This record gives sequence, C-alpha cells and structure tokens, in this order.
Amino acid sequence: MKTLAALADARSADELRAALIERHPAFAAERLGRLAIFGAAGEGERLAKACRERGIAIAAISDENPARQGQVLAGVKVGGIEALAALERDTPVVVASHRTLAALRRLRALGFRNCAPFALLQLLAPEKFRPHMFHEGLLEDLCENRSRYEALAAQLADEFSRRVLDAVIAYRMTLDPEVLDPIVEWDLYNPAGLLNLGSDEVYVDGGAFDGDSIALFVKRVNNRFSGVIGFEPDRKTFARLQARFAGDARVRLVNGGLHARAGELRFAGDASRGSIFEDSGGEVIPVVSLDSVLAGDRVSFIKMNIEGSEIEALAGAAESIRRHSPRLAISAYHRPSDLWAVPEAIRALVPRYALYLRQHDGGIIETVCYAQQSA
Repeated sequence: MKTLAALADARSADELRAALIERHPAFAAERLGRLAIFGAAGEGERLAKACRERGIAIAAISDENPARQGQVLAGVKVGGIEALAALERDTPVVVASHRTLAALRRLRALGFRNCAPFALLQLLAPEKFRPHMFHEGLLEDLCENRSRYEALAAQLADEFSRRVLDAVIAYRMTLDPEVLDPIVEWDLYNPAGLLNLGSDEVYVDGGAFDGDSIALFVKRVNNRFSGVIGFEPDRKTFARLQARFAGDARVRLVNGGLHARAGELRFAGDASRGSIFEDSGGEVIPVVSLDSVLAGDRVSFIKMNIEGSEIEALAGAAESIRRHSPRLAISAYHRPSDLWAVPEAIRALVPRYALYLRQHDGGIIETVCYAQQSA
C-alpha cells in the first residue's frame, strides 16, 4: 500500500495541493490565462462558463461526438479533434469529463504536453472552478480520514481490492488516470470471479436509468431469473425504462428514488445519468425505503448507483439485507468520503460480509464496493 504510506506523510490538504501544482505546473492559477477544452457535454459547459467569467481565454473546444460539434459554448464554436490541430503543443488542455484515461491518452498521442482532468482545476482553485460533487473536499477528505482508509485496507477481503484502493487514492492524489490502468475492470457490475449469479436471482436496481444495467443483469443470467425491481426517479428517463421492459412481467418498475424512509425530496432531473436529489431541484420526487417495497420478500442482489444517496438507501434496506444477505454492488464515488463511508455502512449492517473494491472506469467514477457472505 505505497500510496497509503505516502498519504500518511502528507500533513495537510494544502500540502497535497502543492504536490499537484508541482506535478501540473501549467495549471497553477497564476499561470492559467489560456486553455483548450476537450469535451463539450455538461462539464465542458461548466468549464467554458467559468473561463468566460474569469477572463481565461479559450483557445479551442473539441468534442469527438458529432452531435456536439457546431454548438457554441461561451462564444466558442465546438469542433472535432481538428479544432486542436493548430494549437501549440504546450497549450494547457483540460479534459472536461469524468472519464479521463482514454481522453488523456488521445491528447498525449497528439503531442500535447500539458493536459489534465477538469478535476485538477477544481482541486487547485475551488473558489474559481466550483467543484463537482465528486471532487468537493476531496483533498481534505484524504488527509482528515487517513485512519479510515487504513482501516478499510485491513477489512478488504482480497489483495486485489487493496490494490484497487491504493490506485484510487493514487488517482485522487495525482489526477493521473494512468495509475488506474492496471486495476480497471471495464465490465461494469461484473467483477471477475466475485458474484457467480444463479438462475433464480431477485435483483434490485437502484438507479436503473433507462434499463442499461438491468439489461446487463438479464444477459449475464441468460434471461433466467425470478424477478427484477428497478427504481428510477427521473420521469423522462423512467418512460424509456418502462417502454424497454413493458413485455416482461418479471420486471417491476418504480418511478421514485430509494432512501432511508418514505417521503418526498427535491430533484434536479435532466433525463441524464447526473440527475440528483438536491435542495435546489425543480421537481419534487417520491422516495421510498427498499424494506417497505420488499415487505419481507426475498432479494438476492442489490445494486445502487443513486448519485450520493447510497448510504441513506442502505439504511432503508437494513431489514432486507440482514434477513436475506443479498450480494451488494454499491457505488462508492459520488462524494469523496463514500470511498470509506459506504463500506463502513455495509459492515455496520452485516459485520460478517466480505468486502471487495473494484474500479470499472478510468477516472473518478464507477468505483464500486461489493459485499457478500464469506465463504
């Protein structure tokens, strides 16, 4: 656990921030007067707006998705990869995406020497670049909760999980996604050798989106399962989800969110994966506890990817988890502290669970805590 050892030597978040500046000097706030943006989706829009507000010149905006090319962000027209071709190769290029590994490799292959994730700017100058929920207080969390990360390393059930933890912390300390490459498993919710699903599974999908993860589950069990219950709060996305599984009576769908108990929460829904519960949300959405929906019925596998509500939803599933000991796949990245807090919440419910950590993408996202009964 060499990264944990290095973290133990860091005395403060400011010291970690100074190390990031030393690693990425072109992105220091006092030097950053001009940059290019790679990625024109939501994070690209946020970055372009922040640059315009702070007088930072945008040399180019590039996106390889043809649907985004031709749009105008902060007065700059989005181009394809050719939009970067005329730039000097020491121009700072910011990857405005949470999926950073492939994008940074693409930029480095083009010869760009100064490229980094948008998260770097958010960590170096949070007062100028408002941190996304994934990054808010990230460096502070690393320093303030070192003992919890050390405890988590000791609790993980296999050596590969400890390697994953080390790599994930290394990424957070360096913002270099290459440290993740040796441990990424790209097959989401299908960690090698762990789940071993049978033909009578009852699968709960918290954060079902348009049904993509339900479809993955159905494929992995060769369409042999007892039931699926999917929860999706976004109304527009739920309509697509409902249409996708309209012909399968085994699939029960709920247009609501999972939480600790029944109620209503404000929701910022935009029919994307980033729809979240937040106080400023423009909609009011019903939430329920999983225990109330199952009412004692069997569940064998629970997946939760619910944009930061995982710990509350685990509390609302406590009775079902204790009674049936289902396998769990719980996202542990929506807030920096989720990396240790989600495993802690699981172990508090069922101390006998074996815990595993897996990384399913080359960036801050798709860190998943798996849990199942010890053999």
